[in-house]
Amino acid sequence: MKLNINNRQGKVSPALQSKIEEWLEASQDRYGVISSAQINIEQSEREDEVEATLHIKGKDIFAKASGQNLYIAIDTLKDKIDRQLAKAKEKLTNKKGDRKPPVATEDEVLVDEELLEVEEG
Repeated sequence: MKLNINNRQGKVSPALQSKIEEWLEASQDRYGVISSAQINIEQSEREDEVEATLHIKGKDIFAKASGQNLYIAIDTLKDKIDRQLAKAKEKLTNKKGDRKPPVATEDEVLVDEELLEVEEG
């Protein structure tokens, strides 16, 4: 996975860079669909803003978050991106043409109905 972290006001601290790298590695292990990531950091007097663009199979995922400090903004961004990754992975695995769950046969349905009658009676 290619990773590019930019801070528009200066350099990215090693602690911040390692926090972002650990999060993306964990997401890659969990979802396995990330091919590259672009993280942009912008700091101002009022709040810090972090935005991320992740490239996955067939689409790009984008999210932006802000907070009082960079760590709060990154945690918020992490939650947003992870929700989108989970949804994207689910869509990739549930495409048309995949095997459908097995349909119950008549014998299985009759057995279930008989069990229901026994439990009721």
